Amino acid sequence: MASSSKIFVRESSGLLKDVSLTDAIMLNLGNLSAGEALFESISPYVGQGGVLWLASVFAFVLSVPQIIVYTLMTLKIRRTGGDYVWITRNINGSVGSILALSYLIQSTAFFAIIAFFSASSVNAVLCVIGKLNGNPSLLYLASHIFVNPYCAPTLDQRLTFYGISALFFGIVIALNIRKASWGYKLVTGLGIFSVLTLILGIAVIAVNASDFFTKIAPFTSAFSIPTASGKVFFPSDFSIFATLALLPMFALYTYPWINAGPSVSAEFRNAEKVAKLNIIIASLLTFLLVTGAFLEMDLVAGYNFNISAYPTFIYNFWTVAIALAGNPVLQWIIGLGVILWNFYTLSYGVVMFSRYVFALSFDRVLPEKFSEVNKYGSPIYAHLLDLTITLVLLTVPVLSVSAASSLYGTTILGAVYLLFGVSAGAIYGFKNKERILQIAGIIAAGYLGYLAYEAATDPIFGFMTPSGVNMITLTFVVSAYVFAIAVYFASWYKHKKEGIDVSTAFKEIPPE
Repeated sequence: MASSSKIFVRESSGLLKDVSLTDAIMLNLGNLSAGEALFESISPYVGQGGVLWLASVFAFVLSVPQIIVYTLMTLKIRRTGGDYVWITRNINGSVGSILALSYLIQSTAFFAIIAFFSASSVNAVLCVIGKLNGNPSLLYLASHIFVNPYCAPTLDQRLTFYGISALFFGIVIALNIRKASWGYKLVTGLGIFSVLTLILGIAVIAVNASDFFTKIAPFTSAFSIPTASGKVFFPSDFSIFATLALLPMFALYTYPWINAGPSVSAEFRNAEKVAKLNIIIASLLTFLLVTGAFLEMDLVAGYNFNISAYPTFIYNFWTVAIALAGNPVLQWIIGLGVILWNFYTLSYGVVMFSRYVFALSFDRVLPEKFSEVNKYGSPIYAHLLDLTITLVLLTVPVLSVSAASSLYGTTILGAVYLLFGVSAGAIYGFKNKERILQIAGIIAAGYLGYLAYEAATDPIFGFMTPSGVNMITLTFVVSAYVFAIAVYFASWYKHKKEGIDVSTAFKEIPPE
């Protein structure tokens, strides 16, 4: 057997154990994206008879087997890259590497899109506060500078979005490069503020429940939002099929995305405790926030009122909370909350991306430079790669907003990756006679297989359209896999000429 220094880049990762339980929870919460789910991401697509809060319950319950697999596997194999290490060591090294590389490409595309389309939250906040308070300055900003990116912005406006997004992304990267712990604290700080503003929004709606219809009237009137009378909590025409049809929407934004914590598991302080609790707490908190907010909307406004207003997009949990807040200070706190959820998502993404790149580099699949760390435990060159790719992909919305929207369909790359992640857990369970992993892994693989199928066939995801395959999305997905295959085999060939068998690394767990 070759020495570990020959198999891996070096005998120690060099990463520091700086990640607390709070940091790990906040990484996962950013990954689960409760704030985006309650904005314009799910509610406008609810069909008649479908119940959002109940769909959230179903989606969470169906995610429990995956939560079990990811928690147990993190306890058993705490290494940088998380599920990448599980897949490559339990299924196949080359397959796992190719899947991880394609997932990284999809992730950077997703982060670029989030950065660009975060302007829609800025626009909504400016419009709602501006109209309700009769502030022409805010309305001018909303109509000329921070316009809705879905409504044909000019080139100058798109370049403004690019500049703001690129600046924020650059600052986040710089903080992570300077010191790894700074990156974690930024994620945690943004996460705590975002979660607290969401809870504040829930409280504001609850306080105004008794005279909701009187207080919401200026908002619905200002934006010509259609409303329905006859307040009922549960629809008389309830449809289990319409409710289950919402599961792919929840899967697009929330419950399956629990791989951020495991990706940094080698850096956990008090490792056993953090590994045991971070995914469970983050998932439960997301469930309570998302389900509670949608449930409250139906309890306070009534199902019929909401189902009529949601399709306008401007009517959602966040804007309702802003409209009911009553004073500009409270409105702006809640407004900053929905805006910062997007940047919170970007901040966790910077950390997670760099750890997957680091793990691939440590196994010699990517150039060794990407696993170099400074004295503060930061993988500098992995972060610079993230910055470069994201800045390039940010140009896509500048050139074409419709092309950028098509990239949402690349979710199929992530869905397939997570499917292999839980499958690796099941295989580990059979290898080591772990009954719980066997059962949970099989169930989770079945559900994630269904979600991968939905990502490939449901027009909501964007890979397919009513008229057929979205060619922009298909081209990106195929290109991602082709690029990933080319990178892996180029690395394999290069190292073979140097007398190193890259596949040897996949027979051992990498050192911490």
